Amino acid sequence: MKYEGGFQGRTNKLVDGCYSFWQGGAFPLLHMALSKQDSVSENPVSCSKWMFNQGALQEYILACCQYHSGGLIDKPGKSTDYYHTMYCLSGLSVAQHFTSGHHESDHIIGHKDNELKLTHPVFNICVDKALQASQYFRNCPSGDQSMFTD
Repeated sequence: MKYEGGFQGRTNKLVDGCYSFWQGGAFPLLHMALSKQDSVSENPVSCSKWMFNQGALQEYILACCQYHSGGLIDKPGKSTDYYHTMYCLSGLSVAQHFTSGHHESDHIIGHKDNELKLTHPVFNICVDKALQASQYFRNCPSGDQSMFTD
């Protein structure tokens, strides 16, 4: 199969924009697990980039997944929908930002206005919002149901 820069759901299937997050978002989690190795010589992960071509994924999303009247699509020739717009944007964010412990680096393709906020790979929301939610629930008394009432 031809190299396109995006991810596909299964072998011999076409690349689909939503897998930018479904697969791309797994790399920060894999990176975190692999970086727990004791010895630096045994540790196969980079301190500056994910284990996929971040530039190629951004190029695929920016060049192939933008719809002419707005939104993002799974592949050229398809129409836009909220599902693919959300997961393409989340995948684009993962491809733009590398964070691992005390190491951070950004790799933005194109103009600086292309940069998105950092997306949490588990919750698929901005990291600052995930931290706010975590702090809120940490401060709730055990068994407090007030968050479920008006």
